[in-house]
Amino acid sequence: MIALLLGGLMAKHTVDYITVVAAMSYPPEIVDLFEIAWTLLCYPFVFFAARASVLFAVTAAGVYLASRLM
Repeated sequence: MIALLLGGLMAKHTVDYITVVAAMSYPPEIVDLFEIAWTLLCYPFVFFAARASVLFAVTAAGVYLASRLM
């Protein structure tokens, strides 16, 4: 759910940087493809970052509980 909510937001705020960097090396037609590809890649980036954060939180909670019960 986080990826669906924040993926578009991340793409909207970062696509300008990708466009500027791509425009330095590629023609305008290819830059448009970079914009589309970046928008599509933002969703997995957010998804895997959220998944890693949840995994870290669960692991940290488990380590904390294990250390408290010992």
